[in-house]
Amino acid sequence: MTQQQVANCLGVTQASVSNYARKTRGMMVNLESDPTVSKAADRIAKELSLKEPDRREALRSMTEVLDYIRFNKLMCGLHGDLEPGFQTEGCFACEGTFSGKEFDRLKVIVGS
Repeated sequence: MTQQQVANCLGVTQASVSNYARKTRGMMVNLESDPTVSKAADRIAKELSLKEPDRREALRSMTEVLDYIRFNKLMCGLHGDLEPGFQTEGCFACEGTFSGKEFDRLKVIVGS
């Protein structure tokens, strides 16, 4: 799949795809080091690369992995780096909209 085809699927420019592919953009935090995020990214990419991608399924998977990132506080290090005076300890920004039931669902995802 070409960068232009990827860009068309995602609704972004080819230049954006190129920047991410070369890792000149979006590298302040390495989410690929987390195996769950890495597997989800591969699954989403595979879905979007199909001749007739199920964009709803891709969006569902993206939402699920973003919930996982929030639940596991994977962005706290980046937040601390961007705002050195901000105390990430005790911050509940990522937990704002989760219910107990949703936390239980995410615990299953984490354990997978």
